Amino acid sequence: MKKTVLTILLSILITSCSNETSKSSENKSQKRIENHIDSVSYAIGLDVAMRLEEQFKDIDHDMLSQAINDFTTGKELFLSDKERLAVIKKYNDITVPKYRMDKEKLNIVEGGKFLDENLKVDGVIEHKSGIQYKVIKEGTGPNPEPNDNVQVHYKGTLIDGTKFDSSYDRGEPAVFPVSRVVPGFSQGLLLMNVGSTYQFFIPGHLGYGQGDGPGGPMAVMIFEVEMLNIIKEPTQQ
Repeated sequence: MKKTVLTILLSILITSCSNETSKSSENKSQKRIENHIDSVSYAIGLDVAMRLEEQFKDIDHDMLSQAINDFTTGKELFLSDKERLAVIKKYNDITVPKYRMDKEKLNIVEGGKFLDENLKVDGVIEHKSGIQYKVIKEGTGPNPEPNDNVQVHYKGTLIDGTKFDSSYDRGEPAVFPVSRVVPGFSQGLLLMNVGSTYQFFIPGHLGYGQGDGPGGPMAVMIFEVEMLNIIKEPTQQ
């Protein structure tokens, strides 16, 4: 499957770069979407282009096109496998830390602005732990304790509205220990009782921190959580 997708991506990139160097015949050779496969191919091409634009802004498109063409047509390659891996490793060693650092700084600034404005929204409360929460529906059941398992429905989004996880989409509630999720989520669960629905706004340092969580390092996460049940650990005799 991966090889098939890769082949499609390479074909799209070759076509894209070839069109770039043949401006005079662009209108004549440009293909139109005529069926489902065309739509899928074009969608994948857009996805590749967006990823390249975001992650590899300084890549030479002509050399990229030549490498793809050389490989797919069986021409002699400029780099051996060993050289290719070494070049990519060196590039990643330099650019990945910088990308992460830039993304972290951006998330801290944008997340801070979001949380400051969010506190002005009616019903939003800031807990002493640092998370913000809003009670959407009060419950009448008990509260969980740190060592309990909980059964919940939840949806997780970023501040731009991007959804990164949802038990609703999977069609069944999630069950997990209160203490085994990110700190901000754990703290929020302890505020809830069975039957309640809360919304949590979790600062980056109480989420995945500098790790590779949704949205990148130090990203603010928003969870809407419905507490369905508490599952007590059996008492050992």
